[in-house]
Amino acid sequence: AKPHIAEFCENGAKATAWELTGYRNTPAFFAEHDVTALRSWKDFDLEQAGRLTHPLKYDANTDRYVAVSWAEAFADIGAKLKGYDPKKVIFYASGRASLETSYMYGLMARMYGSQNLPDSSNMCHETTSVGLKSAIGSPVGTIQLEDYDKCDAIFFFGQNPGSNSPRFLHPLRDCAKRGVEIVVFNPLKERGLERFQDPQNPLEMATGKSTPIASQYHQVKAGGDIAVMMGISKFVIEADDIARQSGAPGIIDHDFIAQHTTGFDAFADKARATSWDAIELNSGLTRAAIEEAAAVYARSKATIVVYGMGLTQHVHGIDNVHMVVNFMLLRGNVGRPGAGFGPVRGHSNVQGQRTVGITEKPELAPLDRLKELYGFEPPRDLGWDTVASCEAVMAGEAQAFVGLGGNFVRAVADTASVED
Repeated sequence: AKPHIAEFCENGAKATAWELTGYRNTPAFFAEHDVTALRSWKDFDLEQAGRLTHPLKYDANTDRYVAVSWAEAFADIGAKLKGYDPKKVIFYASGRASLETSYMYGLMARMYGSQNLPDSSNMCHETTSVGLKSAIGSPVGTIQLEDYDKCDAIFFFGQNPGSNSPRFLHPLRDCAKRGVEIVVFNPLKERGLERFQDPQNPLEMATGKSTPIASQYHQVKAGGDIAVMMGISKFVIEADDIARQSGAPGIIDHDFIAQHTTGFDAFADKARATSWDAIELNSGLTRAAIEEAAAVYARSKATIVVYGMGLTQHVHGIDNVHMVVNFMLLRGNVGRPGAGFGPVRGHSNVQGQRTVGITEKPELAPLDRLKELYGFEPPRDLGWDTVASCEAVMAGEAQAFVGLGGNFVRAVADTASVED
C-alpha cells in the first residue's frame, strides 16, 4: 500500500499512449475498406488504423461506413429513437467509460424512458453484487489497501493478479516478505502467484531475483471451490469442537457469530456431516492438502480472502460467494483491521458505474433524487441486464442497441448466437 519512486502501471501507460496516438482514421480509409473485409482484421491492426476523425454511418448498399456531420448524426439517431418503444431499447455501458460520462448516459437513458442499462459487471461480478449484498448487506469488498499491512493470512480463489491486476503484486510481495501466509486455490499455476520479479527494480531484472508469493498453491478442480471451503470449514468446526470439549480456547469466534450471524448451527451440522470422500471428489484435492490450508486459517488472527471471476463466473456463482462468506464468518473475519473480503474487479470504473446509476435494477439507482434534480419521472420497472438483453436481441424483441465503450458481442458468453 506504500507508493514507490516513479511508480506507474505499465498497462496503464500503454493504454494512455494509445489514447494519445497521432494516427488518424479518415473517411478515405473506409472508402478503401468495406466492413466485411475489416471484420477479418485483428484488433491490433484495427487500432493501428488510428482514431476516428468523423462520425460514421453504415451504408448497407456499399457495405461501408460513410462520414456524416455531427448534426446529421444527432438528428438521425434522435429520429430513430423517437420511433421506438423506450422499453425495448438497450443502453449498454462498459467500465471503460468515465464515471461522469456514465452518469450522463444513465440520465439520458432514463429521460428517454428506458431502464435497460446492462453493463460489463453483469458479465463478471454480478454474483458478488447479489451474493455479498444478500449475505452481509454490502455488494462490494470490505477492505482497503491498508488492511494488507495488518493481515497475517491471505486466501486466493480464482484470481490471477499477474495477468489481471499487476499493480496488486507490489502489496502482495510486501505481505510475503513480512511473513504473511498466502494460500492459493486455482486450477492452473500462475507465475504471478508463484513468484514476483519487479519490472521496475533494475537489480531484480538484471539478476533474475524474485520474491516467492504463495506459501501454498493448490490446483483445485474447476468448479470445486465450494467443496474446498466446506473442507476448511469442517476442519475448523471439528477442531473447535475438540478444543471446547477439552476446555481449551475455541477456534471459532462464537461471540461474533451469536451477535452478527444467523444459521450457524445448521451450517456446522452440514459441515460435520459432509464426508471427506465427497469433499475430495468434488474439490480434486486430498484431505491432507485441504487440512494444510485450513490450519493456516485456524491460526490466523486476521484473514483476507481475495477472489475473482474464477469464482463468480459459474452457474453456482452466488453459492460460491455465499460459501466464501460462511467460511470467513466462522472466525469473525469481517469488519476489523486486516480482515475481510477483497473481490477484485476487472475494470476500475465498474463499481463506480453502479454508484452513479448504471443498473437495470430500480432499487439500486437514486431515482427520487434524479426526479428532484431534473424534473422528470424516471422509469421504475425492472430493466434488462446483459443476459436479458441478449435474449431480447435473439428473440427479435429489442428494437435498438446503444453502446458506450466496450465490445458487447465479443464480451458476452454466447458470442456466436448474439452475433447471428
